[in-house]
Amino acid sequence: MTRALAVDKCNKAGDVYGKMLVLTFEDNEDAMMNRILSFINTRDEITQMSDLNNHLLNFKGILIDEVQRVIIRENQEIDLTYTEFEILKLLAKHPGIVFSKEQIYDIVWKESYSGDYNIVMSHIRNIREKIEDNPSKPIYIQTVWGVGYRFNKNLIA
Repeated sequence: MTRALAVDKCNKAGDVYGKMLVLTFEDNEDAMMNRILSFINTRDEITQMSDLNNHLLNFKGILIDEVQRVIIRENQEIDLTYTEFEILKLLAKHPGIVFSKEQIYDIVWKESYSGDYNIVMSHIRNIREKIEDNPSKPIYIQTVWGVGYRFNKNLIA
């Protein structure tokens, strides 16, 4: 008889695709608990290993490491504030997708804002000054007039 069944899926590369835990009435509580904990720990290790490869955003001329919160451009580390990094990461994780100033504010600041969105424009300007060769003619963060901003999808490495 089956008491509990848990299914998880993962391959050798860490991508999730298949694992099963079956507990029966014959198992005592200690044996069941040990099997459950073993199942959970293995799953967490696989998830952590697969996440290690997904934290780098690589574009022509710029590398964004989400885990270490580092920006590398032309072999030089670029210092961004917390908010600048969050805005750049948001746009870079969704190249080609246009975000309005309101959306950027709501996502990065994690709250609705009903005032002046010039704060977003100011941060975008600061980011451009730090990552662009010519901030007045940006190639990474593009302005979509009357709509918002997007990361240039043509720069995906």
